Amino acid sequence: MALAYILAKPFVTTVIIGAKRVDQLDQNLAAVKLKLDADEIKRLDDVSALAPEYPGWMLSRQAAGRRPADFEPKS
Repeated sequence: MALAYILAKPFVTTVIIGAKRVDQLDQNLAAVKLKLDADEIKRLDDVSALAPEYPGWMLSRQAAGRRPADFEPKS
């Protein structure tokens, strides 16, 4: 499933596999036949999402409570 998930990503052009035994190679190659639907891909995206790193998480925290960019003060 992991290989099928990676293969479903449009930005992935190739996948490197590794196998010691023929049965492992057969399992890796079978990933080409496994097609994940959009819901399965979204669920896998959600569960594998990384936590925001600094400074990304800090930028949204600093902007909290500030006026929106399209705010126009009354004259």
